[in-house]
Amino acid sequence: MARLVILLGPVASALAGVAIGIAVDQLLLYAAGRLCLSLVFGSPTADTDEDDPPLKVADKPNGSKKKSPESPKDRLASSAGNIKKAALTMYNFRLTLLLRIALGVWAVRWAQPHEKEFRKYCHQIAESLSQPSIMFKARLNNGREIMVDDYREAYWWLRDHTPSDARVMAWWDYGYQIAGIANRTTIADGNTWNHEHIATLGRVLSANEDRAHKIARHLADYVLVWAGGGGDDLAKSPHMARIGNSVYHDICPEPTCSQFGFYQGGIPTPMMEQCLLYKMVQHGQNGVALDPKKFTHAYTSKYGKVRIFKVRNVSLKSKQWVADPANRICDAPGSWYCTGQYPPALKSLIAKRKPFMQLEDFNKKGDAKSKKYVEDYHKGMDRNSRGGRSEEEAADYSAALDEMGFKYAGCYGAESLLGKDKVYGGGAQGAQFALAVQFAAAKNKKYIAIASSGVDGHVFAFNEKPRKSKALDDGGCDTPCADMEDYRCGCADEMCEGVSPYGDETNVRRWAVYEVPLETLAAMQAQQKKAARGKGKAAKSKRKPKSEL
Repeated sequence: MARLVILLGPVASALAGVAIGIAVDQLLLYAAGRLCLSLVFGSPTADTDEDDPPLKVADKPNGSKKKSPESPKDRLASSAGNIKKAALTMYNFRLTLLLRIALGVWAVRWAQPHEKEFRKYCHQIAESLSQPSIMFKARLNNGREIMVDDYREAYWWLRDHTPSDARVMAWWDYGYQIAGIANRTTIADGNTWNHEHIATLGRVLSANEDRAHKIARHLADYVLVWAGGGGDDLAKSPHMARIGNSVYHDICPEPTCSQFGFYQGGIPTPMMEQCLLYKMVQHGQNGVALDPKKFTHAYTSKYGKVRIFKVRNVSLKSKQWVADPANRICDAPGSWYCTGQYPPALKSLIAKRKPFMQLEDFNKKGDAKSKKYVEDYHKGMDRNSRGGRSEEEAADYSAALDEMGFKYAGCYGAESLLGKDKVYGGGAQGAQFALAVQFAAAKNKKYIAIASSGVDGHVFAFNEKPRKSKALDDGGCDTPCADMEDYRCGCADEMCEGVSPYGDETNVRRWAVYEVPLETLAAMQAQQKKAARGKGKAAKSKRKPKSEL
């Protein structure tokens, strides 16, 4: 996106300047000058063409002259000239000139406040784009402003404390940074177009510790993860599992990997709790610890944004085999283009891969299984975005919510401005208005605050009304909800384009706050109780009868 702005920004500015210049010239400058000339000197109000050329005549034998008949082409040109002359006369008529000037003055007055807002927005965007992506300013809880330099420090730690031939496993997003700043070999980077290879990396990070170590010891010496919230690897983890499952179909039972995530309150699902990525991000916290025989903690940055772990019992045989030039496959003898190979120890794993024929790859003809997988994936994502409802049920539910009269209470930039009795929820209910309302009903709270990050996000439910004087109007809350575009769902992290952290907040958040009508809460709570009773009866009916012995 930054490259697109840099490339097309000057072009868009030049074209916009030409359009604005023409509008100002025709509505104000030219019109005012023409009107003044007309009033002072009495000059004509329309441009006049040069005198028409004399009509052609044809000599007759008796010496008399007669006009030659006009050809269709001449008649058409004459009609066009008359229409043009009439249009210019009307366009430069004094009343028309006054109307043009009035329209120009109104346009200038209308554009002034918008111009100030646009200029402010441009400066915000310029400031955010000009800052290095691996450094950013933040505030501590005591209000002190700091520069978070965790990422560069972590890369320099790799450069200074690891062997020059060390291989670093990390999600592909950070591959270029590790290679360029740490000067270490990475498993993948932004130029890795091999979907199957990225899927293998996703399989390692989403697998449990034992299975992950059996693969990682043949590929890497260190594993680097982003932690500390705000777009860290846990926020990206569902994508890692989905990409991995698209090639290794045994990772998740269904394409969307909905079992790989978090419950309400940030509680990990069993699959998430056992995976390598979660244990590395949470290592040493809340009783989470890695097996020191497989991975040992090597480094954590100052503010906990980056963590590095050393892989134990690395296979030197596999490392030497990969480094041997004889095992490289080149497109021609002596060529610089040589694709890598996996070590023989991973042969059984690679054999399990099912090439994913991506539909957008026009160089390959996708097979039926791949197309079916993609269709199931999109159906699952659509179903998740509707809270598990069918399309018809979701439409009816949205219409019902729209009639319930929710009141927008404002946009807030800090959690501390929300009610002190707030209860947290995350996942899809942080991006979908209907699920957020259900969450409030379940917690018996009448206010909801939503900060969406796209397909998921954050939500708070509380009863204490936030102070209106602290509300913001910077456009940060204008992101539409994933399920109901008429409602705004705030923003979180990367979704908050052009806005900065509020006050002493570390993360960028804009909370869209709504008041839920009491009658709506009561109705939803009644539905939830009814559904719970139904599930209880169904569970009892499935129980085995007690033995009479």
